[in-house]
Amino acid sequence: MLPEEILLEVFAVYMCVVENNYEWETLVHVCRRWRSIVFAAPRRLNLQLLCTYRTPVSKMLDIWPALPIVINLGKCDEINNGVRAALEKHDRICEVHVDRVYEFEELVGAMQVTFPALTDLHLSMWDGTAPLPESFLGGYAPNLRSLCLSSIAFPALPKLLLSSPRLVSLSLDDIPHSGYISADAMVDCLSSLTRLETLQILFEPSQPRPDRASRRPSPLTRTVFPVLSELSLAGVTEYLEQILAHIEAPLLDSVDIRFFDPPILDIFISRIAPWIGRTGRFEAFDQAYMFFYHEASFDVVLSSQKETTGGEMLTLSLQWEDSGWKLQKLTDRPFTLFYLYAIEGEGFLPNWAKDLANSPWLHLVRFFPATECIPSSL
Repeated sequence: MLPEEILLEVFAVYMCVVENNYEWETLVHVCRRWRSIVFAAPRRLNLQLLCTYRTPVSKMLDIWPALPIVINLGKCDEINNGVRAALEKHDRICEVHVDRVYEFEELVGAMQVTFPALTDLHLSMWDGTAPLPESFLGGYAPNLRSLCLSSIAFPALPKLLLSSPRLVSLSLDDIPHSGYISADAMVDCLSSLTRLETLQILFEPSQPRPDRASRRPSPLTRTVFPVLSELSLAGVTEYLEQILAHIEAPLLDSVDIRFFDPPILDIFISRIAPWIGRTGRFEAFDQAYMFFYHEASFDVVLSSQKETTGGEMLTLSLQWEDSGWKLQKLTDRPFTLFYLYAIEGEGFLPNWAKDLANSPWLHLVRFFPATECIPSSL
């Protein structure tokens, strides 16, 4: 018979292999000895109780030990008696995942107290959902590590973030107009979240412009995010500039920035490109390829001839307008590219691109003074 410590190690490996932390029920039903070993090490095995719309929550709460609770509600689920019973154990709830459920207001009403054990909160709702109140989570989430809000307005979010110094993942997706948070307020709360590994701030296209009169001057020092590796932003240029001006991320290796009011390329070169260069990963880019999509837009893909960036590339999606080249999107993705490639038509360059004296070309090439023209088509 295997010693208990060996069995515990086997159980620990099993819990790491399974897809979730609720498979321990399989172990405790094998025999009394296994059950005793499992329940003697709840933290070692990361035991949790899963609460869904269909699980017999009340029964689980009665027969199992006081384990951490995970609430997981999918599309169109209701807040039934089982979910209500779980919400009453707010001191044990460690994760909440809610995706467009009915009776969302009731859920919010039950979550206006402090959840001291909460580490993961993911809420997604339909457009037009009432904003979360300032009293949500009691305005305090000290152990929160992952926060994801989608299509949800939460005007008091900066206050909650200031109480969550352990946050490593912050995702604000489709922030509605009613949930607009000023750039200054966003910068203030981000400055306390230096443990962030991923940051996503995506506004809806109706985002208002920041007030230029109240805009802060560029800071003399920036907040360093030493482990930030992924950054996604979507908004108006002025707002994004303010965010980027306060961020220093030396380990950043994935960038995705979308502009609702595409900035003219020279604005990007003068204001945003220097920030990209501060990461240290993009300084070695010394060649560019072009992907043509139609008559007025294409991607410029920057890379390194000597692969000094580890295969990383930077993509600038550009579109020509009367005012000049405008940057639609900035993306950093690891992929391989070898050709000047026309996406549409018969594989040839657009007519305007064949004429080197054409105005769009002249406006673009001046930003790349060392460019060598290599005619190519597929």
